Amino acid sequence: MYTRTNPFIARIKERYLLTGPASTKRTYHIVLDVSSGPLNFNVGDSIAVLPQNDPHIVKELLHRLNLTGDETIFDSRSSTESTLKQYLLEKANLAKTNSNFIKLLQTYGASLENLLENKAELNLFLQSHSVLDILKRHFKIMLSAQELASHLMPLMPRFYSIASSPKIHPDEIHLTVAFLTYTLQGEKRHGVASHFLCDQAEIESTSIPIYVQPSNGFTLPHPDTSILLIGPGTGVAPFRAFLQERLAHNAKGRNWLFFGERHRNADFYYESFFKELEKQSLLRLDTAFSRDQAEKVYVQHKLLENAASVWDWIQTGAHLYVCGDAEKMAKDVDAALQQIVREQGGLSEEDSRLYLKRLRSEKRYLLDVY
Repeated sequence: MYTRTNPFIARIKERYLLTGPASTKRTYHIVLDVSSGPLNFNVGDSIAVLPQNDPHIVKELLHRLNLTGDETIFDSRSSTESTLKQYLLEKANLAKTNSNFIKLLQTYGASLENLLENKAELNLFLQSHSVLDILKRHFKIMLSAQELASHLMPLMPRFYSIASSPKIHPDEIHLTVAFLTYTLQGEKRHGVASHFLCDQAEIESTSIPIYVQPSNGFTLPHPDTSILLIGPGTGVAPFRAFLQERLAHNAKGRNWLFFGERHRNADFYYESFFKELEKQSLLRLDTAFSRDQAEKVYVQHKLLENAASVWDWIQTGAHLYVCGDAEKMAKDVDAALQQIVREQGGLSEEDSRLYLKRLRSEKRYLLDVY
């Protein structure tokens, strides 16, 4: 069994943009070659990717500390030795740090005492400064290789919903990866894993350490059961896998997908696949492209527009699935579903809430949100 400490080594077989030239974002379809497996998984599972840090950041960090990277360090978490450069590339979190690193710098005379006395100020500082940012501020401090390695947080795996069915692609795992960019300290930064997968890793060459993260129930019901899928943005990934699996099994249950993004002409991920299923009457498709009109339209609005049909599907045994943003989307969708249950079912606000709670307990309302 493959794990974080014993990962499977995949390689990227194919990588292409899902977004068009006019898009305000970059989202990629990535095909991982796992033919050297077996690597067993089910639709609904996720893949944990163990990314590498940007070599340019590692190089600058070593330069700041006047280190070569060839120094041998001991990693107490894995009880193994490696070169400092390898550790910084593969094991260390360079984007964030914690109070232990601040305390270490204090022992070298860094004027950071006030931070440790004010928790709110400390948290704000840690959220807005990478390891390299901090060392740039205190450029005279020189740490040994072991001191540096021992005071860095671990680089954690990143999880991506699998966007393919093993029945259709037995030797591949497909991912839908949004390239993350943000601004910190006035500089444009990249998400560690998305930068690794979308830009740094070379096709058919770079090792991609992965392992399967089971879904814990976020999977398909009986083939005769109808499914209602709500997956805006990259949340559509597992539903592509669901629909491939249903095709492989010649499932008789109805399929209904609600997909949302910014612009139809630039951000309609897997459009040809979904449109072909719709053409064959194998999929009911509703889309919400928020910025194609003056008033923003999201998937929850499309649910409400189709309230009577949504209620009919629920009443006749359909399973509901929601995948994507937990902070806002999932809450808005839940509120829309409560409104549908309340108005279409003639229930009170409390009873509509309890109704959805019961669907969850029956595993008919399932969420994969992040």
